[in-house]
Amino acid sequence: MHMLIGLIAALTILPPAPITLQVDENTFEIYARNINYSNYFRLYDLAEALSIDPADLDRTQLNGRTISGHRYYRISEVADQIDARLHWVGGRRTILVDTHGIYSPAEPVFTMQPIPAHILDIIRHQSFSNYANAPFDYSFLTYLTVTHIDFSGQRRLGHMIVAAEIGQEVLDIFQEIYEYGFPTYRMRLIDFYGSQDYLSMADNNSVAFNFRYIAGTNRLSRHAFGMAIDINPLQNPYYRNGVIWPVAGYSYLDRNYVRPGMIVPGDVVYRAFTSRGWTWGGRWRSPRDYHHFERR
Repeated sequence: MHMLIGLIAALTILPPAPITLQVDENTFEIYARNINYSNYFRLYDLAEALSIDPADLDRTQLNGRTISGHRYYRISEVADQIDARLHWVGGRRTILVDTHGIYSPAEPVFTMQPIPAHILDIIRHQSFSNYANAPFDYSFLTYLTVTHIDFSGQRRLGHMIVAAEIGQEVLDIFQEIYEYGFPTYRMRLIDFYGSQDYLSMADNNSVAFNFRYIAGTNRLSRHAFGMAIDINPLQNPYYRNGVIWPVAGYSYLDRNYVRPGMIVPGDVVYRAFTSRGWTWGGRWRSPRDYHHFERR
């Protein structure tokens, strides 16, 4: 009995508080219960915001809590099950949700727009946190929505930030790749990985803008200008002096054994980029950067 009383006393439940969920361009304000300093949401509120069917979730793998007759769950656990990623901004009162793994658009979408306000909230704290030292401002960049085929053959929506001057060119490239049916595993902003290249690569994520320096130098990468794109890093790893990124891509150093998602000379990805003046890192002597294309 004393142990039970201690457990109850240790469970801190705060009154409901509004949290903003920014799901792509859609905004939802839903109430969360803060339990032991973690936000829990009613499952049906999350289902409505994320456009998912609660029956598709394995609730045995969710750490639920019952409060006033309602079942509450942590959004991070739900996100893990549906292959979404989260980013907290605004003093953790707003949660940005990347829904790449959730939606399969009925028709292909290829659009370009100025960077939306909710995306600016992310990049100014992550991939563009050093913007004060950049030789350009946000208007130099553009936000792309791109349809691609994943490895199961499903249409997926991806997002990418590139230099505005090449935005339409990049849309044309990815539309060409999409129409051919070349698979791209996923396409998320690197900010959902804390702007860490190695985490993005380990998740086989295709990405463009990241304001950073070339490793071991004081020179800005072409990614810093939104003028470089990495595609399927697992199937197309980086290799230099025995170092492989991501390490799970080791078997793909055999470029003669061509498997889905690999980029090889003359294929649709290679042609789509190089015919428009892009350079492929797979042609470099050292390093060999098979996932990397850049524009000068």
